[in-house]
Amino acid sequence: MWIQGNYRRNLLDMHIDDWNPDFLSKVNVKEYVEALNDAGVQAAMVKGKPHTGLCYYPTKIGRMHKGLNGYDYFGEMIKECHVNGIAVIVYFTQIFDNWAYEEHPSWRVVTAEGMNMREYRHGTDFKTGRYGIVCPNNLEYREYVKACLTEMNTMYDFEGMFLDMTFFPEVCYCDSCRERYRKETGKELPRRIDWQDKDWLDFVYRRDEWIADYAKFATNCVKAVKPHVTIEHQFSRITGSWIDGSSEMLTEAVDYSGGDYYGGFLQQTFINKYYKNVSPNLPFVYHTSRCDPELAYHTTTKTEEELLLHVVTALLHNGAFLLVDAINPDGTIVPEVYHGIMKKVFEKTRPYEKYISGNLHHNAAIWFASHAKFDPSEKSCEMMDKVFHPDYYMDAPVGAASVLRENNVAFEVIGTKNIRQENADVMLLPHVARIRDEEMDEIEGFLEKGGNLYISGPVGNERLQKILGIKVTGRTEHEFTYMSPTEEGKEILRGFTRLAPLTIPMAQVKAEITNNEGMTVLATRTLPYTLTDTEDFAAIHSNPPGIYTDEPCLILKDTGKNKIVWSAAPIEMSKPYMSRQVFLRIIQTLIKEPVFTSNAPKFVEILAWEKDGKDYLAVVNEQEESPVAPMYDISIDVKQPKKKAYLLPDGEELRSEVIGKDTLRIHLPKLEIFQMVELR
Repeated sequence: MWIQGNYRRNLLDMHIDDWNPDFLSKVNVKEYVEALNDAGVQAAMVKGKPHTGLCYYPTKIGRMHKGLNGYDYFGEMIKECHVNGIAVIVYFTQIFDNWAYEEHPSWRVVTAEGMNMREYRHGTDFKTGRYGIVCPNNLEYREYVKACLTEMNTMYDFEGMFLDMTFFPEVCYCDSCRERYRKETGKELPRRIDWQDKDWLDFVYRRDEWIADYAKFATNCVKAVKPHVTIEHQFSRITGSWIDGSSEMLTEAVDYSGGDYYGGFLQQTFINKYYKNVSPNLPFVYHTSRCDPELAYHTTTKTEEELLLHVVTALLHNGAFLLVDAINPDGTIVPEVYHGIMKKVFEKTRPYEKYISGNLHHNAAIWFASHAKFDPSEKSCEMMDKVFHPDYYMDAPVGAASVLRENNVAFEVIGTKNIRQENADVMLLPHVARIRDEEMDEIEGFLEKGGNLYISGPVGNERLQKILGIKVTGRTEHEFTYMSPTEEGKEILRGFTRLAPLTIPMAQVKAEITNNEGMTVLATRTLPYTLTDTEDFAAIHSNPPGIYTDEPCLILKDTGKNKIVWSAAPIEMSKPYMSRQVFLRIIQTLIKEPVFTSNAPKFVEILAWEKDGKDYLAVVNEQEESPVAPMYDISIDVKQPKKKAYLLPDGEELRSEVIGKDTLRIHLPKLEIFQMVELR
């Protein structure tokens, strides 16, 4: 497959309208490709049809962009890239298509209040009036997509396609969605959110299936014409809420996973691990913008340090990096980005490409559950009152990743497809709202091999509750709570006492013990004197503990084969240092032999892997802001006493020493952005 060894990629982002004759009037294909070639780009994503729906080639299906005056920009880009040895990934928008929206009103997404997306103004979540969004359940729209994809693959030859926007930006009530749901269930589409209602939960899962079904349809349209063309669907919405319908099932319709993100380096290392594990083939692709912090900041370019960190973080996880560059409306670019900053960045990372591997050594694996992206405690509400943005389902796993990274615990982020084969000491289920039976089968397979579990918040399947020996009975009315250590839990909750219990600034899940065998209660629930949303209070500025209970809220279950810890709330989301240390100590009790230990500071991540019989370490200075301050005197301890450490790519031997009988201590005198070490 052409993607092997292809790590340096680029997209000229050009969702440009054509009401102004100047728009795209200055496109210069030779200048673009010369800039890409000079920078060392290996693959170019070339826009064929953007969100405007206005094609950049002479189409017979839709309408060509007027500003090109018949010039086949798309075809010329493909030709020029191939002449320069650059692979081409064709960009095709779907669902977001202004031309289709305007020409075919019956295809439009219809919100719960009966409006189309361009009827909104000044809103969030694509309700700005700019985006014409159509429904993937509309069969006429699907035929249009098939015609477009057939046309592009018949007229041109290229290596791959990126099919963008594979998600629902809204819950759709168009005739096509209503008819499909009626055929599948015999019922009308639900209009009220209720996470306690089985019909509602079934509807949410069906929307995941609908998007996956559409993705497979679009992929098959391409493969029917060009079976060798690789497919990447937009996968970044996997971190979006249930509303998007984006799930791990999308990986069944792609050759590799990829998508665009605009957050920091903690976000990137989290999603890169997840992509690496669920992608059918490697490298996956991590897209992010030249603009700082995102494309809305059209004229602001990220620093060389920031772009280097993006590239190397993707690379170390066996991922390709794709720079999303914002083209100017007239079609001009900023060539210095390529002849200058990106050329320097790729020159620095290119020598390391041959050393990377997809198999990271790790002690902990965070399960990101793509079918459980909701808060089960969200109150029943009308559809238009729903909450769009991430909450516990995203904050808890990323919080866990943050604590593990800052304490040098080697970790992975996995999908459902990885659970049974996972060999980590402990798998983390951070606030997983619901576990489907087929997912529970995989978890039981992991447990059968002797793996340990950490669970926080909901226990999303009755079978898992039975294994734990508890029955979930609800959640606290109090939204501010505490955990008081028992005698058995004093060490885990070191620094906290009955008088000064662990603060939990959220509600807790309530459960009763049904099976005491192997059960140790580490903490019991304590509540404030009063509820937080009333006029009554004990202390006007705070909610100090006052109601002590015997209700278990932190337990350890020893089955003889496994250890399972359940916390009634996701303490991995804690901000205070002492609270985060409680979570760390819990995980450490579930880990056997650490992959490595280190004194590296909290924003430095260490990765370890083996390739072709050789062991490697990478140390990455993931500070979130430039300029990145160098770190000094980092040491890493590994169980490799007979080996020596060499700094790549030049092979300079690093100072090291054997500690005790079986530990090699490696010394890194200075870390700027990243370093890679080979042990031999």
